Amino acid sequence: MCAAVLPVTLLVGLIGTAPATAAGTDESGSLLPASGRGRVVDLWAGGGPGVKRAAEAALTGSDDDVKRFLGTDYEDAKYHDDRIQVVQILSVGGPAVRAAAKKALSGSTDDMRAFLKEGWQAPLDEDQRVEATQVISIGGPGVREQGKAALKGSPDDVRKFLEEGQYSARETDERVQATQILSTGGPATKEAAKVALKGSPDDVREFLEVGQYTARNRDQERATVAQLAEQATQAGARAERATKAAKDASDRAVEASQLAKEAAQKAADETEKARQDMNRAANAAGRAADAARGAATAARQAIGAANAANQAARIAASAAAQAASAAAAAADAAAQARNAATAAASDAGKASDAKKAADIARNAATGAEKAAEASNAAGDASNAAISAAKAALSAGGNANAAADAAEEANSLAEAAGVHSNEAREAALQARAHAREANRAANASEALARKSANAAYEARDAANSAARHARNAADAADEAARHAGEASKAAAESTEHAGKAKEAADAATAAVKAANAVYEVARETEAEDLATRTAAAIQQAKDLKKADDDFTVSVGRLMKDFRAVDEEATRLSTEASKTGVDVKAMAAKGRKLALEAMKNRGPWSQAAAARALAGSDDAVIGYLREGWQQATQDDNRQRVEQIADTSPYESVRSAARASLKGNAQQVDDFYTTGQHEAATTDYRVRVTQLYSTGGPGMKEAAKAALKNGSPKALATFLNSGQYVAQITDERVRATQLYSTGGPEVKAAAKIALSGPSDLLHEFIQVGQYMAERKDQLAATHTAQVQRLIAEASGTAAKAQQNAWEAANAAAVANKAADEANAAAAEAKKSADLAKKYAEDANASAKDAEASAARAAKSAASARDAANQAARDAEAAEDSAARAEFSASYARVSAEEANDAAAEARDSALKAGKDAKEAGTAASEAWKAAKERLRAEAAEAAKRADEARQKAAKDKQKKKTPCAGPGLGWCLLTQDGAYVSVEGIQAQASATQAMLKDLSGLTELEECIKDPTAAKCAMFAVAVTPVGRIKKVEKAAKGVEEVAAGSNKLRFTGEKLEAAWPSWNTEQNLTHVIDPAKHGFDELVKKTGGREEALRAIMDSLQGAKDLPAAGKYDVTRTIKGEKVTIRGAVVDGVPRLGTAFNPDKFVKP
Repeated sequence: MCAAVLPVTLLVGLIGTAPATAAGTDESGSLLPASGRGRVVDLWAGGGPGVKRAAEAALTGSDDDVKRFLGTDYEDAKYHDDRIQVVQILSVGGPAVRAAAKKALSGSTDDMRAFLKEGWQAPLDEDQRVEATQVISIGGPGVREQGKAALKGSPDDVRKFLEEGQYSARETDERVQATQILSTGGPATKEAAKVALKGSPDDVREFLEVGQYTARNRDQERATVAQLAEQATQAGARAERATKAAKDASDRAVEASQLAKEAAQKAADETEKARQDMNRAANAAGRAADAARGAATAARQAIGAANAANQAARIAASAAAQAASAAAAAADAAAQARNAATAAASDAGKASDAKKAADIARNAATGAEKAAEASNAAGDASNAAISAAKAALSAGGNANAAADAAEEANSLAEAAGVHSNEAREAALQARAHAREANRAANASEALARKSANAAYEARDAANSAARHARNAADAADEAARHAGEASKAAAESTEHAGKAKEAADAATAAVKAANAVYEVARETEAEDLATRTAAAIQQAKDLKKADDDFTVSVGRLMKDFRAVDEEATRLSTEASKTGVDVKAMAAKGRKLALEAMKNRGPWSQAAAARALAGSDDAVIGYLREGWQQATQDDNRQRVEQIADTSPYESVRSAARASLKGNAQQVDDFYTTGQHEAATTDYRVRVTQLYSTGGPGMKEAAKAALKNGSPKALATFLNSGQYVAQITDERVRATQLYSTGGPEVKAAAKIALSGPSDLLHEFIQVGQYMAERKDQLAATHTAQVQRLIAEASGTAAKAQQNAWEAANAAAVANKAADEANAAAAEAKKSADLAKKYAEDANASAKDAEASAARAAKSAASARDAANQAARDAEAAEDSAARAEFSASYARVSAEEANDAAAEARDSALKAGKDAKEAGTAASEAWKAAKERLRAEAAEAAKRADEARQKAAKDKQKKKTPCAGPGLGWCLLTQDGAYVSVEGIQAQASATQAMLKDLSGLTELEECIKDPTAAKCAMFAVAVTPVGRIKKVEKAAKGVEEVAAGSNKLRFTGEKLEAAWPSWNTEQNLTHVIDPAKHGFDELVKKTGGREEALRAIMDSLQGAKDLPAAGKYDVTRTIKGEKVTIRGAVVDGVPRLGTAFNPDKFVKP
C-alpha cells in the first residue's frame, strides 16, 4: 500500500524513533500526495464550516493561495470554527462546563483547543455529580441507593446512573409505591393498582400520577391532612428543581447570546476590513451568519427558561393548593376539638371524645405546619424564577444586537462583491426568536410573582390553621381534665364557641387562598401553552424556510449537475488535445474536481480528492480519464447496492445480470432497467397505496396506474405518494385544529406552519400526544376543583360546627334567641357543605372521565409512537446501509487508487516504460477493486450486527421530561437548528436519485426555474416524509456536542468501513511484525496476524480520545498486551499508520 507522508501540520509532536510502517507509508495512514494541496484536501475533509470555505478558495486558486492558506488562513479559519464549537458546548453545559468554556474563550488559542480536546471532561464530571445529587434528593429509595453508589464510583458510573440507572430505579420505586397503595386502598383503588402493575412502567406511572386519585374518588376516600402535606412537600421539591432548571437555562441563554453578539460584531468588523478581498469578506460574513444563528438558538433557550419558570410557578401553585386544603382541614379539626371541649365541659362522659379530638387536631396542626413549610419553599422557588425570567430578557437584547451586526456584515459583504443573504436571513431569524423570548420572559416574571404571593398566602393560612388546631387541642385536653364541672360549663362553652368560630373563619380564609392559587395556576398553564406554541411556530417557520431552501437547491443542483457534466465532457476533450496549456487547463479542472469532491459519489470523490491534492499533470490525467472512470465506478457501486438491498427480487436479479456487462449496460440498468424490471412490483405497491390512502393518495395512485409506464410508477413511488400524503395530512390537520382542545389546536397550528415532516409527525403521533395533554389538563383541573370543593365543604362544616358550638353556648347561658339564630346559621352552613360535597363529587366524575380519555389517548400515542419508531428504524437501517456502502466504496476507491499508484511506482523503479507502468497500475487497480468488492458482503453483515447492537444499547438510555407532572417537559423547546451544510449535503444526493427521472416535464421545469413550488415533488423524493430529516438537532449534552464538533466516537459500522484500508498485505507484513513490533504474544493470543490486526482496530470502537480529523496517537491494552496505535482520521474513518508494543518494540 503506497500512502504519502502525513501533512506537516499534523506531524508536529511525533518524537523519537518510530517503528516501521506499511511499505511506502508513514504513521498517518493518509492516502493523499504529500503536497501542499494534499494537506489542504486533508484539512478540508476534517474541517468545520470556516475551514472548508477557506480551503475551497485555496484549492481552486494558485499555488500562492495554497501557501497562504497553509501559512495563515487555515489557522485563522480554524480559530473561528473552534470558538463556535466552544460556544456550542457552553450553550448546553452546566455551571462548571460554562465556567471552563468562558475561561477558554478568554484565553489563548492553545487554551481553547485544550478545552476542546479534553478540557470539558472534568467540568462535565463535576456538573454530572451535581445533577446526580439533585436526582437523589427527590428520588425514591431505589433511586437514592443507586445514585449514592454511583457517586462513590467513577465519572462513568455517575454518567451511567444519569443515562440509565435512575430510570430503571425509578420504575422499581414506582412499582413499590403502587404496591403499597394496592395494600391500603379501597376496592376501586386496589383494582386500578392491580391493572397498572400488570402493565408497563408507563402504566404504573399513569396510575400514580392520575389513576390512583380517580380510583380513590370512586372509593369515596379523601386525602388526610398528612397526605396533603406530603403532596405539598413533594410539589415544593419539584418547584425548586424546576426553578433551578429555569436559572440554568437562563444563565446558558445569557452567556451564549452574549458570546454570539460579540462574535457577530467581530465578524462585522472583519468584513469591513476585508472589503477588497471577496473571499475573506465572504468568510467573515459567513461567521456573522453563524453567530446570528447562535443568537437565535440562545433566544430559544431563553424561551425555554421562561417555560421552566412557568413550570416552577405552576408546581408552586400546586403545592400552595395542597397547603391551602390542608389548612382548611386543620381548621376544621380545630373547630371539632372546640366542639368536643364544649361537650366535655358539661358532660363528664365526653372526656374521652375530647381527648381524641385533641389528638386529631394536634396531628392536623403538624400536617398543616409541614404544608406551610412546603408552600413557603414553593413561594421562594417562584421568587427565584422571577430572577431567572428577568435575566432571560438580556438574552433577547443580545440576540437583537447580534442580528444588527449580522445585517451590517451582510451589507459590507455585498459591497465587496459577495451576493449572499445568509447573514441577513440569520439576522431575521434571531430577531423573531428574540421578540418571543422577551415577551415570554415578561409574562413569566409576572406570573411567577403572582404564584409566589399565592403560595405565601396559602402558607399563612396553613400556619394560622395550625395555631388554631394546637390551641384547640390544648383546650380539649383541658376540658377533658375538668369534664362535668358545671360551674364553669357555661363560661367555657361561650369561650370555645368563640374560638371555634375563629377556626372556622381560618378554614374559610384557607379556601379563599386555594381559589386564588387555582386562578394563578390557570393563568400559568395558559401562558405556558401560549409561550410553547409561539416559540414552536417560529421554529417551525425556520424549518419551513430551510425546507424551501432545500427544495430550491434540488433544482439548482440538478441544473449545476448537468452543467458540470457538460463542462467535464468539454474539458476532457480539450485536455486530450496535443499542446494543451497544462496550467490553465489544470485551473479549470480543479474547479470541476472540487464540485465532484463535494457533491458526487464515493469513487468520484476519491478521484477528485487525489486530483486536487496532486500536480497540474495529475489534474490533466483526471480530466482525460479519471472523471469518466470514477463516474462509471459510482454507477456500478449503486447497482451493486441495488442488487443487495432492493425489496424486489426481480430488480435484484436484473441488477446482478447487469453487473456482468460493460459500463454502458450498468448505466442503462441504473437509469431505466431497474424500473422496467420492477414494473409488476411497482403496480402492486401502487395498488396497495390506492386502497389504503386518503383522497389525494387515491387520485395520484389512480393517475399513475392509468399511465402505467415504469417511469410514471417509479415517480409516484419515489415522490408522488409523498406529495399526495402531505396534501391529505394538511386536510386532516386543519380538521383537528377546528375540533381539538387547546393542546391539539396548538400542535396542529405548529404542524401547519412547518415543513412536511413536521406535519407528518403530528398526524402520525403528535395528535394523540396532544390529545392526551388536553385530557390530562382536564383531569388536573377537575381534581383541583374537587380539592377546592372539598376544602370549601370542610370550611362550611367548620362553620356549621362553630354555629353549633355557639348554639350550645347560648343554651347553656339560657339565651334562647341567640340559640335559635345559631341553629339557623348552622343549618345554612350544613346546606352549603352538602352543596360543596355534590360539587366535589361532580368534579371527581369529570376527572375520572378525563382520565379514562387520557389513558385511551396514551395508548393510541404509544401505539402510534411504536409504529413510527418501527418505520424510522427501518428507514434508518436503509439509510445506514447506504451510508456504509458509500463509506466502504470510498475507502475501496482510495485503496484501489493507492494500489495502482504503488504498482506504477514499482514498475518505473524496475526500469519499465510508462506504458508498461500504466498497465501494471491498471491491473493492480482492478485486482484491488475486485478483492475489496468480494469482501464487501461480509463487511456489510458485520456492520449490520454492530448497528443492531448499538441500537439495543441506545434503547437502554432514556431521556424523559426533566420535570415530573402531567406530561410537560421543563424545557419544551428542542434546540433544533437549521443546518446549512446539511441542506447542501442532502441536496447533493438528489443527482443520483433523480437522474433516471430526467425527461419528465415537471423535472425539466424545476431545473429550468428552481422554485419551492416547482421543485417540491422532486425534493420529497430525496427526503420522503417521515424518513430523512432536512434539519439536524442540536446535541442534547456536552459530550454529544464535543463528539460532534471535535471528537469522533467510532461505531462498529465506521470500523467495518475502515477495515479494507487496514486489512492489507502490507499492514499484515510490516505492521503486525511479531519480532520488530513486539506482537509475538498478541498474535498468539488472538490466533494470527489478521486477528491481531482486527483486535487492534476494534480497540478504537467507542473511543473518546480520537479527533474528528487528523493525526491520532493512542495506547490500548489488548489481551493483556500494551499497544500504541498511530494514524489519522480521514473522512471520518480511522486509517492505520503503524502500531507496536512500546515495551517490546525493537529499535533499529
